[in-house]
Amino acid sequence: MFKSISFFEKDLGVDKRIARFFVDRRVPKENAYWKGRLIYISSGNGYNIMPIFYDILYRIGIPLESLLEEQHILFMEEILHLAALEETKVIDKATELSTITGLLKGRIKDEAAFARLHAYLSQPRPLPTGEFGTPYPALNRADNFLFVLCDLPVTEAQWKLALRYWYAVITTILLLDDLSDYEKDKREGEENAVLEMGEGIEGFRKAEILMSEAAVTLNEISPAFSAVAQISFDHKKDFIPAEYVPR
Repeated sequence: MFKSISFFEKDLGVDKRIARFFVDRRVPKENAYWKGRLIYISSGNGYNIMPIFYDILYRIGIPLESLLEEQHILFMEEILHLAALEETKVIDKATELSTITGLLKGRIKDEAAFARLHAYLSQPRPLPTGEFGTPYPALNRADNFLFVLCDLPVTEAQWKLALRYWYAVITTILLLDDLSDYEKDKREGEENAVLEMGEGIEGFRKAEILMSEAAVTLNEISPAFSAVAQISFDHKKDFIPAEYVPR
């Protein structure tokens, strides 16, 4: 499904320049994350992360010219490519991390922050470590994307804000996906944050609390996206199996 510049700008509150950049960008060639896709911001919540999170980074003070600089965007696309290869078992996690480290050679802006992030993501499963991670590993499964921060001029204060809003954004997006895929993931034994929180109504109640908390956090920086996310979550309740709905 095509997502317009107007959708991101008017419905989600994304800066028009950021929305235009990502909506108009060409699909990168031979990139596993975009395999079979004809447009850059394709269907699926995972593609919304780019304009939404980059808009938040702009709002916390990271210059637009740094965010949309071509070499940086190529690096960001390579992170997603490697993530797709690791997810499909084409490469292992060690190869993924070593490749990212190589791509960042000479470009890391904060070596200490990079080292902490690398150590966190080197775990077999990304469990909370320092400022990174949530208590639910399934909600940490996209955290490799945080390597984009290592390639940007991010101050210590901006790192803290970026992580605060990243976890609100990614919790929102992954919970929406995992509610939709609940039955399928349960049947196939796939990673799912709602299942991780407790099978049945316990998991759904915890997911609802987390979603509400994320919406409050997002309202600080992106009220439009916060409102849309909460509405979307309410609609996703239709995916809750009838036997789990409170009576």
